[in-house]
Amino acid sequence: MMDLRYLPCPLLFLPLIASALDWQTRSLDLTTAPFQLTQDVSFEFRNNTHHIVTLRSVQTNCDCLQAKPMETSYPPGSSGTIKAQFTIGDHNGLYERIITVESDESPEPVQLLVRINVPSCGELTPRRVTWQRHTMNTEKIIEVNVTPGLEINFTHAQATTADFSARLETVSAGRHYRLHLQPGGTAEIAAAAIRIFGREKSGHDVVLSAYAAIE
Repeated sequence: MMDLRYLPCPLLFLPLIASALDWQTRSLDLTTAPFQLTQDVSFEFRNNTHHIVTLRSVQTNCDCLQAKPMETSYPPGSSGTIKAQFTIGDHNGLYERIITVESDESPEPVQLLVRINVPSCGELTPRRVTWQRHTMNTEKIIEVNVTPGLEINFTHAQATTADFSARLETVSAGRHYRLHLQPGGTAEIAAAAIRIFGREKSGHDVVLSAYAAIE
């Protein structure tokens, strides 16, 4: 399955095309804080021509990123900003998103790149465990380490199918847990996600996901 976090952006690797607008930057790298819900993004520019430049459209390549200009027309010498907001939701990892700006003066659209790193609340090692068919259904363990600086009390784990049992062990409360997984048998192919439920000390609910499969 294609990882939708990294969408194809073929124009990014072409030489920059001359634009009527002078952009301070065409790419931004941002990192969110834990439990942050949205991330604001701003691209500033200046009209260095001797005539009015009008923005025809501002579009993004994902509905998780909404973008709009402060104005649509910019007189000579004026400055403007494209403002956008990325909705984080339950995302984590590195996300690349594109804002495409079309004006009445540019021969081609201008593409603005946003890279947003959303840190996870915890690290699972490994994140996925597997068993081969017709082998022993030996218990396997996933270590759950809370991201340094956070304190999360995980209480229980639950598999999304009845093919696997899940038991959560507390190694160090708020910081380190151990997930014990075992299939009921290995005769048939099966797969499940295992949700690990907890609450951060400030009151935020946290759910991490591990994965198990019989192959």
